[in-house]
Amino acid sequence: MKIIDQIKSRNFLLNIAILALAVIFLFVILTWFLKWYTHHGESLTVPDFKGRTVEEVEQICDEKDLRFEIKDSVFAPDKPKLSVVEQNPKPGSKVKRNRRIYILINTDKAPKVALPELKNVQLRQAERILESYGLKRGSISYKPDIALNAVMPQDGMLVNGQPVEAGTMLDKGTVVDLVLGDGGQNKSIEIPNLTGNTLDEALFVLRGNSLNIGAVVIDAGVKDSTKAIIYKQRPLSGEGKTISQGSAIDVWLKEK
Repeated sequence: MKIIDQIKSRNFLLNIAILALAVIFLFVILTWFLKWYTHHGESLTVPDFKGRTVEEVEQICDEKDLRFEIKDSVFAPDKPKLSVVEQNPKPGSKVKRNRRIYILINTDKAPKVALPELKNVQLRQAERILESYGLKRGSISYKPDIALNAVMPQDGMLVNGQPVEAGTMLDKGTVVDLVLGDGGQNKSIEIPNLTGNTLDEALFVLRGNSLNIGAVVIDAGVKDSTKAIIYKQRPLSGEGKTISQGSAIDVWLKEK
């Protein structure tokens, strides 16, 4: 009876409970240690975050046992807004778990720049000036004037079809159309053959001939328009075929 009474005593039951808790605690610690020891020294491959949103980066980091920090933001008009444009370490690098990945985000707000003065400036120089300000040269057109290929002093710069004056604050990346003098003549240009070129290559050729790009028709099967090639144009090129300066050429693109 004394043994049974002792088992039923409060102190004995308390000791049993403490012992059980100690066993559970040791089991948890041992499990955690084995998990840590198993992964200790294991390296991870850094994913490619470029083009992804912050939410996507956060999800991937949670899955990969990584951390991230937004280091800064830049303006890249050719990249999706609020997407990653740079990262450190680079994609494919080997890092330890919980390593912090620093990312650079493309801002959704374009910085403002003042439109530079381009009156009477030659086309090539005007293009360089616009580029240095983070602006894009759009289409060109011609008006009667003795200064050939110079920006007209009156309404020579247009944004969305409306004249703009030097000093106007514009978003970086804004397209500025130019109105040039025709040198007192309606000069004709031989129509260049654009077939077989990419769109970027065609734009380079057109600009060199004071011409504009017209409609751009992309075939349904094209996955990457930057690598697609032109297989058709309008008007057609050919010996003796000419077009006026400032005219546009339509192009059709297909998979390379």
